[in-house]
Amino acid sequence: MANTTIEPLESVPAQMGWTYPGVIILTSTAMMVVMALDIIFTGDIGIVSNIGLVIVGIVGATKVRTADYQAAIWVTPIAWVIALMTTGQLAPMRGGSFLREQILHLAYGLAMHAWWILGATVLSASIAIFRRGRQP
Repeated sequence: MANTTIEPLESVPAQMGWTYPGVIILTSTAMMVVMALDIIFTGDIGIVSNIGLVIVGIVGATKVRTADYQAAIWVTPIAWVIALMTTGQLAPMRGGSFLREQILHLAYGLAMHAWWILGATVLSASIAIFRRGRQP
């Protein structure tokens, strides 16, 4: 009778890290916390949220599995919109009716921070693509 030994498989670098849904959930949650802290301490969505978005995007791009590197491309705008539509509602916005206020809040939140959103997206995408190019 032959003894068979099962040796553990080596860790494949492409399978180590956060999964696609995991990176979206974790970065969105972190962005909601950052935006809530910005609103609590400054009373508005400002520079703290913008810098937080860049940091959250960088962390997401460095922690995502290289097999799921596409998540880093989409994670920063998704995290911003989720944070804006949840904790961003705490920021004061005068717009009249509830529906008009929500539309104004979304449009203002995207338009006034567009360069930060685009910059964080390009930065996190380039980090993830660079990491993907270096992995087997």
